[in-house]
Amino acid sequence: MGSTKADLIMHPARFMILQSLAGQQLTTQEISEAIPSVPKSSLYRHLKKLLDGGMVEVAEIRPVKGIQEKVYRLVKAPYLGPEDISGVTKDEHIRYFASYLATLLQGFADYLDTSERLDLLADRVGYTEAKFYSNIEELDLFSKDLNKALMPLLKNQPGKGRRRHKIAFVTYPVSLEETNNE
Repeated sequence: MGSTKADLIMHPARFMILQSLAGQQLTTQEISEAIPSVPKSSLYRHLKKLLDGGMVEVAEIRPVKGIQEKVYRLVKAPYLGPEDISGVTKDEHIRYFASYLATLLQGFADYLDTSERLDLLADRVGYTEAKFYSNIEELDLFSKDLNKALMPLLKNQPGKGRRRHKIAFVTYPVSLEETNNE
């Protein structure tokens, strides 16, 4: 089977745990509240795997009602580089991508389930796709500009009317057959 790091990160429950810890330190209870679709019994098992895999660590332990409550944080961003996915088969890529899509779908379902009165416009919710022509340099420039615009938002802290948002991008070349039919 493929990369151990990829398998560790791309499991839907572990991916959601890693996402919930991005930029913050949380207790097991807080992680559970952030991702209600993951049963608490599974949460402990997946947290252990992430701890053993070096993706998360215990930031602090504090006494709460006679027990030791652990606060978790990311050790490093859940990034898969070329060395992590070298040798990954086509079927494994499909499995990882399906896990990623399942995580996106679950996050959207959680949003829909937890909102009393949905107002997609007010919440700036949307989903779309765009097809465009670019060479590698233009695509790299687009990615660089997008990252430049996103970086200040990633540094924001809660408060001042801020609500946590998620944005996801998937890029891939469109098949030649599809391109020729446009």
